[in-house]
Amino acid sequence: MSDFSPDIGKILGLLAALAVVAGFIAIGGLVAGRRRFAAVDAFCGWGMVTAIFVLGGVFLPLSMTWLAAATTLLAAVGFAVLWRKRGDFPAAADATVLWRILVLAVPLLFLVAAMKASQWDEFAQWLPNAWYLYRNDAFPGGAAMPSSPSVFPAYPYGLPMVTYLISVLRGAFVENGGALANLLLLLLYAPVYLHMLGQGLKAGDGWRKTWGAAALGILGVTVLSTTFVQKLVFTAYADSATAVILAVAGVLAWKILQVLAAGAKGAEGENATVLAWQFSLASAIFLNLKQTNLVLLVLLLGGVSLVVLRDKKILIADFLRLLPVMLALPLVVYLAWRYHVYLYLQAGEFSLMPVADWRLPRAFEILARMLLIASRKGAYFIMMAVITVFALRALIRVRDGFDRMALITGVVFTGYVFFLWFMYIAAFGSTEAMRAGGFWRYNTQLGILGATTAAFGLAHLWRRWQLGQWGRWKVHRLLSALAVFLVLAIPVATSTSLRFDIRPQKDHMRMVGRDLAKILPVGGRFAVVDQRGQGLAGKIVNFELSSGVNSRPGLKVYFNGRMFKSPAALRQALESRKITYLWVHEPVPLVVEALGLNLAPAASYLLVRDKSGWKRLRSWPYDGYTDPFSFPD
Repeated sequence: MSDFSPDIGKILGLLAALAVVAGFIAIGGLVAGRRRFAAVDAFCGWGMVTAIFVLGGVFLPLSMTWLAAATTLLAAVGFAVLWRKRGDFPAAADATVLWRILVLAVPLLFLVAAMKASQWDEFAQWLPNAWYLYRNDAFPGGAAMPSSPSVFPAYPYGLPMVTYLISVLRGAFVENGGALANLLLLLLYAPVYLHMLGQGLKAGDGWRKTWGAAALGILGVTVLSTTFVQKLVFTAYADSATAVILAVAGVLAWKILQVLAAGAKGAEGENATVLAWQFSLASAIFLNLKQTNLVLLVLLLGGVSLVVLRDKKILIADFLRLLPVMLALPLVVYLAWRYHVYLYLQAGEFSLMPVADWRLPRAFEILARMLLIASRKGAYFIMMAVITVFALRALIRVRDGFDRMALITGVVFTGYVFFLWFMYIAAFGSTEAMRAGGFWRYNTQLGILGATTAAFGLAHLWRRWQLGQWGRWKVHRLLSALAVFLVLAIPVATSTSLRFDIRPQKDHMRMVGRDLAKILPVGGRFAVVDQRGQGLAGKIVNFELSSGVNSRPGLKVYFNGRMFKSPAALRQALESRKITYLWVHEPVPLVVEALGLNLAPAASYLLVRDKSGWKRLRSWPYDGYTDPFSFPD
């Protein structure tokens, strides 16, 4: 059971993450008021905190400590108001449902609390961005600020900001803060997922306040979502958070349309203006998660607009009156960050290539590769294809709430596929473009929205075909018990695969990096040579030198060398870059011959060069393995 045994420091990190999320819930409930859709409180609160940090961090001479203090005060006011008005306000974050979800998720929470960073992009930008906030108490940029070691320092800081808040509360940097946040966001979305199931069933709230429903909510947003990838969810990557907030925005947009279609008030007395304000708050954080999320928001609003145009029950003027409320805050926050990027970080994000370099002649080769990848991920793409068919039907005539949801989701899916195709042609490097690198990963960002739409549609069919009569045979009790069993058993049964961070080879790289941060002189010309690698070892070592716990300003990897064709090529590369310190990850024959040293296998080495050539300074034996590339991923 060691996979579920975080040490005391990591337990404190988990408690800090729960406290930060509780603060988001309090702020979301406070700023949205009594007539809000309470299940999305945490996401609205996160949006408000994001607005405070971005606007304050960009335009005011305040450190993030002061901004964190302001949000803490706002959270305290929110707790007080929600407690005093608990008789008039709906339960914060749908707490009558949420508490069972959190109890059932305890094994999963403990498992993730024990994890550590292990993935490429974590070391390249997500963790360096979070470390920068924690270490410098401000966004990167400006003459007075140190440069960021991140590959993409201009990426939005929505998720790194949460890691920052967790770390400040914990009193030490919480490396897995992003992973904890991603998991908690999924769990917080589960009541929204169950709400949509209830809408399809036209059932009251009573059925959701059971252990079986709580387990179904967890399964629905994880293994049944068709896009649950633990290496995205249980990491500092922003893909999972993007998927959750896109689904939140989609559900809020759908609820706005439902209210408009019903007249002045929806069936549950919901207010379209309040829902529009909640959409605005959720969209503020959505645009501050990933650079391309603006495209997804535009596609989402395109789907909503199509519904308005095709639905005879909705007046276009009513929708247009809500648009300023829906878009004002996210646009202000987005433009504020773009202004900061324009001033200080123009080279710090992904960008399009010159038109002359676009791969238009090979466009259909790229499309064929995308289709091949889609054929290997059948569950998700079949689900989205079916939803798109219903979306096409809704274009002819919008009949009900499911048609509205299907049209929104179908537009987002088809539009995003074409957007990715364009990006492979116009932005990605040659290798990534021709293999449609990341096509599956980027589609996972639509998975929760698609799964919610599918669940809503299946619930609609369940009610229409009167399958609920199965209850007379107690089948529903059996299914509830099975769902609870699966939620509790899956983390235990699959802990080995879920703990993908346990890799002695990666632990070796990180240990070496921490040691090197103590050994290397600041300003030394340091390189990594990993002949058989793909560059991960150098990336991890660079993180430890420039952003890790032992890092110092001025330490970095100047050259990350791999796959040299000959010993002479390696010697020439080191000479041309004036490298004086060298870490050899694996002493393969080509490297040994190039350096003129006798280096024993099953160890890595730090070398220094003087007038007589390379000399060995230190070695690190491999711990429990002989092949540094023998790990499964």
